[in-house]
Amino acid sequence: MEATTAKAVKPAENAANTPAATTKYSFYQKIFFLYFLNLIDWVCTEALLYSGKFYEANPVMNPVLKGFVPTLLIKGVLPLALTLICCAVYKAAGIRESKFADILLYIGIIAYAAVNLWHIFNFLLLFFAF
Repeated sequence: MEATTAKAVKPAENAANTPAATTKYSFYQKIFFLYFLNLIDWVCTEALLYSGKFYEANPVMNPVLKGFVPTLLIKGVLPLALTLICCAVYKAAGIRESKFADILLYIGIIAYAAVNLWHIFNFLLLFFAF
């Protein structure tokens, strides 16, 4: 008769099954990257508008970009406040991983990345075509 023994799980094997190991970037890294992309969008938009050869294509932002203080509030302060509130709520809820939050963050990151790629294209036009 053969005795059966339980196989001890190695810490490395157990760590691979944790939720933190399944995602490459944390919620906080993704949300602050999204905020960073927002700031890049703001700086690039201002630079392109300052050239005089481009205009704001977003009709909602067009009146806001007329002055520095409203632009600072809408493009800098408000997104930072929302980012910090989201981080506080996420931490207070004790959520380790949320597929829904990940999807929303990735959609935002892809959208802002596309906008920033558009800015790069416009900078190329500005420097080489005009």
